[in-house]
Amino acid sequence: MKVTNTDLLNNRYKYSIDILEQNIVENHLDEKILLATQTLTPEFCVKYILDLDIEGGGEESYIFDICYILSFQKHITEKELMDLISTF
Repeated sequence: MKVTNTDLLNNRYKYSIDILEQNIVENHLDEKILLATQTLTPEFCVKYILDLDIEGGGEESYIFDICYILSFQKHITEKELMDLISTF
């Protein structure tokens, strides 16, 4: 199943993690849209969204940090993300 950013916006909380994983790279899904429209697992967030290597003070430097992810994915805890970081 092909999923686009428009599909994510029009179908909030609809897609499974398997479908999102199949589409995130191939269809260039936007991480901001994913965070705001879908229920994600801690594993998905660490593997595909969290970016601890971003440097500088631009907009991108805060978007994919732990606090930003947690602000959209309320069901995930900071401990869950921290525990997974070393495994990826």
